[in-house]
Amino acid sequence: MYQKTIIFAIRMLRQQMPSITLALAAMAVSLVLLCNCSGRKEMSNQVIVQNELFTLTGDSIIEDSIYACAKSDHIETNVSLERLDSLYRQVDSSRVRFVHGKQWRKRKNRPVMMPEYKSNQPLIDALYDMSVDHIADAVDKSGRFAPTQNNYSRLYCSIFLSLAALKPHQSMATLRSIVDRDSIIMQREGQWPVVSDHIGWATAAWEVYKTTGDRDWLAYSCHVIEKTLSINSQVLFDQETGLVHGAGYTSSRPLGIRRMTWMGYNDLFACMSLGNNILTAHAYAILADMYDELGIENDYESDAQHFKDAINQHLWNEDRGFYSSFLYGMAYPKQSPLTDNTSQAMCVLWGIADDNRAEFLVSNTPVSNLGVNISYPTANPIEPYLSHSSWATTQALWNLAAAYVGNENALRRGLGALYRAQALYQSRGIHMKDVSTDNLGTSASDAAMVLRVLIGMNFKAEGIEFAPLVPECMPGKKTFKGLNYRKAILDVTIHGTGNDIASITDNDKPLESAFLPNDIEGNHHIVITLKQGNRPSQHVTIHHNEIILPPTPSVTWSNDSGHIVDYVPGTPYLLSINGKLNELTDSVFALPEKDGFTVYSVEIAGRYVNGFMSKPLLHLGLTPQVAFFPETVDGKTVINVSVAEGGDYLIDVGYHPTGSLDVRRLSVNNHPMGTLVMASNINLDHNGLAYSNMVRAKLLKGNNTIEFKQIRLPKSFTPCEPVHVRVVKY
Repeated sequence: MYQKTIIFAIRMLRQQMPSITLALAAMAVSLVLLCNCSGRKEMSNQVIVQNELFTLTGDSIIEDSIYACAKSDHIETNVSLERLDSLYRQVDSSRVRFVHGKQWRKRKNRPVMMPEYKSNQPLIDALYDMSVDHIADAVDKSGRFAPTQNNYSRLYCSIFLSLAALKPHQSMATLRSIVDRDSIIMQREGQWPVVSDHIGWATAAWEVYKTTGDRDWLAYSCHVIEKTLSINSQVLFDQETGLVHGAGYTSSRPLGIRRMTWMGYNDLFACMSLGNNILTAHAYAILADMYDELGIENDYESDAQHFKDAINQHLWNEDRGFYSSFLYGMAYPKQSPLTDNTSQAMCVLWGIADDNRAEFLVSNTPVSNLGVNISYPTANPIEPYLSHSSWATTQALWNLAAAYVGNENALRRGLGALYRAQALYQSRGIHMKDVSTDNLGTSASDAAMVLRVLIGMNFKAEGIEFAPLVPECMPGKKTFKGLNYRKAILDVTIHGTGNDIASITDNDKPLESAFLPNDIEGNHHIVITLKQGNRPSQHVTIHHNEIILPPTPSVTWSNDSGHIVDYVPGTPYLLSINGKLNELTDSVFALPEKDGFTVYSVEIAGRYVNGFMSKPLLHLGLTPQVAFFPETVDGKTVINVSVAEGGDYLIDVGYHPTGSLDVRRLSVNNHPMGTLVMASNINLDHNGLAYSNMVRAKLLKGNNTIEFKQIRLPKSFTPCEPVHVRVVKY
């Protein structure tokens, strides 16, 4: 009642008062609403979320002078493009402009059967209706989903979140279209293996099998995943860390890479991203489950455990209490100062983080009042939904993680952030100009909140496990009708709130556990009554962008000194020597003499976190072994190198770029050591040569046979022109 009265008051004031008076009036009515609720720390049951920025109830949202509210067939909002333009113009007037598309209206007759959801929260019902309409519209004439700008990573997440359950056959057709010669197509042709997140296909494919039970699809996808993992292991695997190389796009771009403009494809390939490695670990676990489902013995679970251990060993930052988004730097890999919250949510959901660490991540990872940032710290002042079209996917995965660990407070804030952005912006198609929108991903994310959180469906090969979590602020009956599951049609009714099931029935018959087997047929009406069970940590860490990531310094190097070009007096600069940090007091500094191989770089110390390192200087030490690159025959090149001392060496190739990406597998004495990437977008030395990434290899005293095997890329290419091989003692 309060909410509708306040919305009406704002609408009337908009027509009768000037803008300044309106702003004051809006603040006043917002205070009236807040006064009818309990304190902000213990959020009132009359609202889903209230914080310093907005208040979201079951039927409306108020934020300063703007609002959105549920109507019978649409969501009414007064958000204006002028307001958004003026709000963000100070960020970058040449880039920040907003446009809007068609306003959503509920279809009277939905052309494709989709489950219906009804509750005592009209706004959430309307958002669900909007989402399933967008999902239905996203299927093209071929019966497949069209990814946004070929960003298949978002599509895989969307299928996992809800599309596999809501549109399983369309999901299956889409996934089939991304397979060529029995392996997953390496998306973004011309960038693989630098960008190597295609194995996310496995997560989507497994979810489709669990919802359909299609044995032909199981056998097919099992074969595709196995072959793709085999290719990846040959090209991407890092012998030293046990991780896979390559930048990942699980969150729309390699996080933080734009801050290091000195990085070329060779440097990007040397990175080992959290997202890629989680997807790889999960793919091996899925492959093990698939073979178990087929009744075939396998040992893939040990591969999954291997990657889990490597992730926790190399990417977990104990001091900061989060997973680093990637390792970077060739000879001495170091952790990125950023965290990747999309991947952190996956760590929780897929068992990379153990129970205690999972609960800690959800409670202590900083989130804003407007939602979880894709990365943190963030230097982007634009709110997540408007600046990153995949934000809804990140927020949805984070909400699932909060529900998984039972943190209702984190879930409420996450639901509020997701619903707020959809009600204010997606309902009118508002997005940043020249930034692609992802209506399918946003809609799949919203539908997942109903399917996986409020209804609590967790699809398994054996059946459906129910584990709803309904916050106390969302009371009343909830109905979810018409879900096609294998040979059954399911209707689900939820009574009450909480995270513990007091009772559950199937067609009025009590069930011993909250589980439906996969062999059910016909119509089934599931009724669940909830109660409040055990409540683990309800802590949430709210940030206000108080942690700022320092900029990346620009440094010019000579043989014995460095010069910080953009030096700012009083800034704490640090010189890194093989990973060990030393203070700098001037823009020009001498380099300590080193006999052996040494890597120098500069970074800025922040109050809480250091920035990214500058472009490094590689000091090769004693004159390296240099061998001219012989002719390549049938894709192979073999050279012999003699060293006086056995041990660890670094090997790279100097070459003339030809405009293509050239990838070669390196073996020493018939033992695989790593992969060399030779790209074109890289700086040249004074001889006009570019250098590949460095591979660490073990050489024996005396003669060693080094073999380079060319990897055939998906796209036609012109091999680069290798000139010589450098072998440096590590």
